[in-house]
Amino acid sequence: MRAATPGGSRINTGALWLASVMDPPSIILTQWADNPDHLADVRFDVLRATDSLGMRALDELANMPASLGPVLYCRPRQTVEFLVPAGAVETWEDLRGTVCVGRGGALLCPAPGVTGRGRTWLYPPTGDGVLTDPSLLRDHLRRAYERRRP
Repeated sequence: MRAATPGGSRINTGALWLASVMDPPSIILTQWADNPDHLADVRFDVLRATDSLGMRALDELANMPASLGPVLYCRPRQTVEFLVPAGAVETWEDLRGTVCVGRGGALLCPAPGVTGRGRTWLYPPTGDGVLTDPSLLRDHLRRAYERRRP
């Protein structure tokens, strides 16, 4: 399913879902039509991992697609950002190379299928609402940290 935005660009169901879980939803679709990415408050948590840890964990999680939600690569920060359910920040253990940003934090992200300001979706939202399981992610990030090179 695709819908036209006021700027005339085409937005897929993943973009519609992502806009629906960001504040304010109606403005985000309009902003994406005019700007490759948009800063918005989120209704989920975002787990940021250094790119080396995040990519190692992502390689393993990619073999378990039912457990993997949207994942954003942020070149300026050199981080991999996993969208996880709201509340994960409250139980996130201190794990070197990671930080969890809670609901209400801001996320600068492009519309799915677009790269903007050095940010691109590695696994774009599909519209199904699946977010990465934070416990599973923590386990994979911990293993990636333990296997890192000194």
